[in-house]
Amino acid sequence: MRIAGIILAGGQGRRMGREKALVPLSGVPLIARVLALAPQVEAVAISANGDPGRFGLGLPVLPDRPGESGLGPMAGIRAGLDWAAGIGAEALVSTATDTPFLPEDLVERLAAAAPAHAQSFGRDHYTAALWRVATVPRIDALFAADERRIARLSGGAVAVPFDTTPDPFANLNTPEDLARAEDRLRQNAP
Repeated sequence: MRIAGIILAGGQGRRMGREKALVPLSGVPLIARVLALAPQVEAVAISANGDPGRFGLGLPVLPDRPGESGLGPMAGIRAGLDWAAGIGAEALVSTATDTPFLPEDLVERLAAAAPAHAQSFGRDHYTAALWRVATVPRIDALFAADERRIARLSGGAVAVPFDTTPDPFANLNTPEDLARAEDRLRQNAP
């Protein structure tokens, strides 16, 4: 199966006080840390609105489709699925820009259970998921029903457990979360 990847970087970063994708963690922007996903997929794009040049990573930056701006991660996944289909991929793995400790076998394990999303310690991580390109009509139907919850899109997907300590899906929403991540790196426990 040909698999592409998308980094969901469209959030406002209100609790962090700035755009999370560009927040440095030990001197490296979060989005660059999440880019560790790249060797696991055939191609990677970024889902974000606004100036694509701010990332400076040389990757395609996909804005939400017209009428879907601000509809959350599902809009980014929808744009990513269009892009993935356009490059001949059959599936898309999504990850959030604020999860800098992704497992090195994320794509392999999600693909083995596809369609699938990650789970750690009983908590579902719907933005860390593998979506088949054929999911597009389901997203369109959910948007038509004014449904934006990504958990609804994931219905029927297998939850793949990643129960390693520390949690590989710990997301960074606040300056306090960032400080904990800095401590984690200092302790050399990615």
